[in-house]
This record gives sequence, structure tokens and C-alpha cells, in this order.
Amino acid sequence: MVIHEDIEPGCGLPDAVRDATAAIVRVITPPMFKAQQPWAIMGSTASVLQGIPDYAPPDVDITTTMEGAYVMSGAISTLGATVRPVKFSTAGPYTSYFGIFEVAGVKCEVMGDLVIHCEDGTIALEEHWARWSEKVRVLHFEGLHVPVVPLEWQIVANALLRRPERVDSIARYMREHGWDRAYLDGILADSQFGGRTIAIVKEALHLG
Repeated sequence: MVIHEDIEPGCGLPDAVRDATAAIVRVITPPMFKAQQPWAIMGSTASVLQGIPDYAPPDVDITTTMEGAYVMSGAISTLGATVRPVKFSTAGPYTSYFGIFEVAGVKCEVMGDLVIHCEDGTIALEEHWARWSEKVRVLHFEGLHVPVVPLEWQIVANALLRRPERVDSIARYMREHGWDRAYLDGILADSQFGGRTIAIVKEALHLG
């Protein structure tokens, strides 16, 4: 695990999301460590924490295991309102143990054992935790060590979900600041992805 002390959040991070993220991380870290459950912030907040500029994430998304989702929900619920208790859910392309919370006016979504299944392929989070144990980005943020889903994984997920604006934004940042080519190649080599997703990622990053 490498702690990145030098990465500054993107300029669009709203103060409310910054404060909510810090509060959530402080309250979930002890019980998640005690339960030995992996977790990471994902989605647009994770991208902005890794430096993506000029985007204002509206909420905080956190991924973990099934067990971790229930552990996490007990901690986050002490900070505000439980909008939707964690339970198994299938909605659109997403299947997970899903819960929604509100912390200081900011929505927080918890997803345990998340699976994203689209026409062009499937990503199951539990299959990627082993990769993340070495590749997860741990940022120094507000005096905290915060694990975030790597941009290499996020660009593939957004390509799979047909989100060209997100793909372009992440790709532009990766081209300017570099990326872990071996890790990205390992993700793209997953047999569950179709050719369209792989082609979108390679084109966005100007790969041959």
C-alpha cells in the first residue's frame, strides 16, 4: 500500500462533500478495520480526490463487501439520516447490498459486493479486491488516509456503462499525469469485457 501525500483534490470539490467525506471516513475506519473488511471511495468523488479538475461531485459513493456494507451502515447512520437501510438490491445495471444515507445534507451511497452488468460485459467488485490490495490509491486527505478506487478501474467501468463524458475526463487527466499501464492492461484482459469497452478505453488513452 502506497500513501499518496502529494495528490491535491480537484478544484471542483464542494465544501459540503469535502466535510461529509471526512466525517464518513473518520467514523467508518475503526469498525471496518476491526472487521477486516476492505473498502474504498468510488465514483465521481474518488475521481476528484485523485485530482480530476472542474467537476463538482454531488454525493459520496463507497464500495465494500457484503459484510462491510452492514458494518459501515451502522457507523454512518450515527452521522445523520438513514434514507434506505442496506439490503440486497438490483437496479438497472447494478446489483449490490445497497444503502443510502444523508450526512450533513450530502447523500452517501454504500454498495457491498457491487456487480455492474451491461450488454458489453460485467464487473464484479469482489474479483478486484485482490488487485486493489496492491493497487488501491490511498490518499492523504484532511489528515486522514482515504482509499479510493483507482482511475484505471474507473475509466473501464465508465466505458462499460457508456458514459463518454466521464471516460474523456478521466482519460485526459491520465494522459497528462500518467497511469499504471500494467494494471490497466490486467483489467482490460478480463474475459468478461467485450470489444466495445476495450476499444473505447484504448481510443480515449491513445493506445495502439
